[in-house]
Amino acid sequence: MMSQVDNMQRKESDSWLNEVDDFNARMTELDATPSISVSDQGGMAMLAHARFSPFEGEFEAAPFLMLTLCTANIGRMHRSGEGPSLEGVLRPGTFTMALPNTSVFGSFPGTEMLGIAVNLSVLNSLTEHTYTTEDFIPAASQLHKDVYLSSVMNALWRDAELHGLSSAFFEQGLNVILQHLSNAEYKPMSQKSVYSLSKRHLETVLDYIESRVCSDVSVTELATLVGQDTRSFTRSFSMAIGYTPYVYFTLRRMEYAKRLLCQGNVSITDVAISIGYSNPSKFSAAFRRTVGVTPNTWRKEHSKQ
Repeated sequence: MMSQVDNMQRKESDSWLNEVDDFNARMTELDATPSISVSDQGGMAMLAHARFSPFEGEFEAAPFLMLTLCTANIGRMHRSGEGPSLEGVLRPGTFTMALPNTSVFGSFPGTEMLGIAVNLSVLNSLTEHTYTTEDFIPAASQLHKDVYLSSVMNALWRDAELHGLSSAFFEQGLNVILQHLSNAEYKPMSQKSVYSLSKRHLETVLDYIESRVCSDVSVTELATLVGQDTRSFTRSFSMAIGYTPYVYFTLRRMEYAKRLLCQGNVSITDVAISIGYSNPSKFSAAFRRTVGVTPNTWRKEHSKQ
């Protein structure tokens, strides 16, 4: 008979496996081609290096502190929404971080990135130092061109290729990075007033989204409709509707996909193409993240009703 402790450990293990699956699903959704993707069995961290296609849209909230290092190509990026905003040029050696449980809109160029997702609660249980999200707000507010950070990140990458994430070197190196970042100086950022979209502008945008729900639409297009830049529009739309533009557009797409899935003779690939996804696996990843289950599972559950 399984003890209460064994049962708890099993649940924690299952939860971590789900987090790993979600992490890989995000990679798929971002059209990433990984050269390495490994996770720590104890649930402390995941590491991946991948080539990314240009992206503009929603970065959904994840329960990890994200550390990223640009390793190839140059281009402008921006990020706004929950947590600190960020804008600048990515180039090899540029380091950025994102706070846990924050959903943001942003864009980045075609690039290669090394990323480490850190579960702070697990890391805190293994070290004497206790980290909090608030420790990293200053560091998350700026781009870092820091040779020290770049060197340690690259060393962890090479160590992970040889030993995975189970070595004492990896844990120590991760702590070195986090201690360095928690001491980052804060650079004040100006706060802008946020106003909701007018009723007329909101109706214009919502009607346009419905007309494009089976193809595609960029936030830039929507912002142009009402004469705003993408940042201002994202804030105004979010205040008016409760979702960022990308999240709302994805929700509408998935509602249409549900109707198609109820037609049992339509394949998952055909559903994906019908709502503007050329890649069925990318559609499945987006559907799972939005609805909570895969398209096949949703179809099976609702075909019984």
